[in-house]
Amino acid sequence: MTQSTEHDDVLISRRTGEAVHLILNRPAVLNALNTELLDALDNQLDSALADATVRVIIIQGAGGRAFSAGADLKELTGLESEAALQLLNRGQQVFRRIELAPKPIVAVVDGFAIGGGFELALACHLLIATERSAFGLPEATLGLIPGYGGTQRLTDALGRRLALRLMLTGTRLSAESAAQAGMLACPAVAPDSLAAVVDEFVEQLCRAAPAATRAVLTATSAGVPSTLALGQEAALAAIAISSDNGQGGIAAMLAKMADR
Repeated sequence: MTQSTEHDDVLISRRTGEAVHLILNRPAVLNALNTELLDALDNQLDSALADATVRVIIIQGAGGRAFSAGADLKELTGLESEAALQLLNRGQQVFRRIELAPKPIVAVVDGFAIGGGFELALACHLLIATERSAFGLPEATLGLIPGYGGTQRLTDALGRRLALRLMLTGTRLSAESAAQAGMLACPAVAPDSLAAVVDEFVEQLCRAAPAATRAVLTATSAGVPSTLALGQEAALAAIAISSDNGQGGIAAMLAKMADR
């Protein structure tokens, strides 16, 4: 049986096993990432990481349409570069914490993981996705660039040439292509099989001793993006957000979304 409680924009679901599910809960806006949601996610990470009975943390999106469609563009409207940098640094702080966590954190994607949503999934240790899922970093098509670590983590995941093609053209990556590229922990699964696949995967992760799991995560953390590279990305992204092209792209996308 699943028990759920709500904390701001994140739902916490704890099954009888050793996994806690942190569910991004802004389905009306495709779980867009704003400051309140990032703060709520950070708070719930506190609880999950401190709880010795939690072996695995799952992050997923509510609503059945998207993991997350990315940063909340309304929050980016009219920002000067200094304010934009502050917002980006907050997101990078949360994502960096996920990346360096001593417990496995698994992104479970059913639907779109676009922009900041894809960056969040990339920050997780492992990724499971349904066949109807799609991934992309389309920021350049709006006059922006990824600012939550995507330039670094996507390059690490796919190699520079493929990562550049996806970022410079805004091309979306299907779940099947993501699996073929080695991004997914298992082949893309049917949506109605997702819960069973996740539960089985959690069982596999829990077979390892907790100390061994922590050691593996620590040992492999040497390969994560440097704070210097992430800081440079955030600075460039902040400049792009505050630029005329960036603000124009944000306004155009918001208008397009309003017409849907």
